[in-house]
Amino acid sequence: MNTIFRQQQAEQFMKLHQEDKILILPNVWDCTSAKMVEEAGFPAVATTSAGISWLFGFGDGEHIPSGMMIEMITRIATCVTIPVTADIEGGYYRNDTGLFFQFISQVVEAGAVGINLEDGQAHSANLNPTDHQTELIKLAKEAGNKKGIHLFVNARTDAMLSDKSLEERIQICIERAKAFEQAGADGIFIPFVQDHETVAQLKAGINLPLNILFRNSLDLKKLKKLKINRVSVGSRPMMAVLNHLKLLINKMKEDDDWQMLFPDHPSYEEINRWFNQN
Repeated sequence: MNTIFRQQQAEQFMKLHQEDKILILPNVWDCTSAKMVEEAGFPAVATTSAGISWLFGFGDGEHIPSGMMIEMITRIATCVTIPVTADIEGGYYRNDTGLFFQFISQVVEAGAVGINLEDGQAHSANLNPTDHQTELIKLAKEAGNKKGIHLFVNARTDAMLSDKSLEERIQICIERAKAFEQAGADGIFIPFVQDHETVAQLKAGINLPLNILFRNSLDLKKLKKLKINRVSVGSRPMMAVLNHLKLLINKMKEDDDWQMLFPDHPSYEEINRWFNQN
């Protein structure tokens, strides 16, 4: 990878979080979905760990071998020209700082200029101790710096999954966000938020750019009014595609009308053209 080009992408990605306009990132799982996001005019690509894991035949929750995750990040970063940020779950080696540092270095070498790094374990309320998570954030920043890249660390907390009261969960998120900021994180990612009032409280208590995982109980217009910096959608795009595929498969099994197989766009020629350079 061209270091100067990646440095420019990293700067560009950082600026996207500082604009008045909300950064919307449809999460991708392979080269084709990444290319479609780029062709649609989005300024950056974000991967989904669940989507990539399912693509390779593994369940989400750090079951995929880290090398396979690196392989797909590399392929995606190679086939698009816009910045790529990678969802790497908890870093796969959260309990071995040496291997963790090596893995983050490989993520940067693969072409990513940003990462999501979660403190939860397999989407549970079992969180890494704050001091351990801050150490991982510092190591991730160091790995990027050693590669000459300002790696955007989007520090995720899964504290909203706790069985504590809503107010306690909000406070834990804010406290963790402050600790992550001091450790060098560039943004805070809080999934599993159900309502706009909670989003507003989180926004008021957190200094860094705030990333919210969109869900059907939220309204994008209201998130824009709340000045949320970034909205992502996780595995939902892949699930929506799989839903369409399920309808198509059932149609082929139960019906003689197969016109769903012949959409106008994208065409065979268009898709092939995306990858002719590779």
